[in-house]
Amino acid sequence: MRGVGHFWFFESVHLNIRSYEAVKRVIDIIITIPWVIIWIILSPFVYLAIKLESEGQVFITHERYGLGGRIIKLYKYRTMLFSDEGVWLKEKNNPNKVTRVGYWLRKSRIDELPQLVNVLKGDLSLIGPRPDMLRLGGELSANIPFYMMRYTVRPGLSGWAQVNQDLPPQSLEESRIRLQYDLYYVKNRSLLLDFIILVKTFKVLVLRTGM
Repeated sequence: MRGVGHFWFFESVHLNIRSYEAVKRVIDIIITIPWVIIWIILSPFVYLAIKLESEGQVFITHERYGLGGRIIKLYKYRTMLFSDEGVWLKEKNNPNKVTRVGYWLRKSRIDELPQLVNVLKGDLSLIGPRPDMLRLGGELSANIPFYMMRYTVRPGLSGWAQVNQDLPPQSLEESRIRLQYDLYYVKNRSLLLDFIILVKTFKVLVLRTGM
C-alpha cells in the first residue's frame, strides 16, 4: 500500500493525542447512556420478533480484534440463520443468509445496540474502524500489507469506511478499499473528524441506507 511504512503511524502521534482520547472517551459515555435507555425500551419487541421468525438464540457473541490486536467479545442481535464466525455472505456454497427480521434490524442498525455495552466497557468507541472476527481478520492480515495498523486505535460502532462504503466488504479487494478509509482515519483522527462521521452515521440511520 503506497505511502505506508513502518514509521507511518508515528507521524500522526502528537502531544495532544492523550487529551483527544480522554475527551473522546467522555463523549462516548455521554452519548451512549441515552441510547442504552432506548435499547432497553426496544429490547422486548426485538426479542419477540426474532423468536417468532426463527429458532435459535436472540443474542450472539463474537470474538473480535480490539485495540492493539487484543481479543474482545462483541455482542449483537442475531440477524442471520446462524452465527457465521466471519464467513462472507458471497462465499460459494455458504448456506447462511440474513433473515427477514434481520434485514430490518441491519437497515435500522438496531442489531448493533447490544454493542453499547462494549462502548461502556471501553472495548469500543462510538467512532473507529469496525473490528473483524478473528477468522476473517487473520485471513485479511495475511493477505493485505499493514492490515493490523487499523487496530492501533480503538475500534468503533461506526467509522470513516462505514459512512463511505454502502455495504460491508465482501471480498479481499473491497477489504483493501476499506483499509484505505481506516488508515485515513488513523492518520487524521480528531474530534472534528469524529463529529463528521457521527453526523454522517445519523444520516445513514435516517435514510436507512447500507446494511
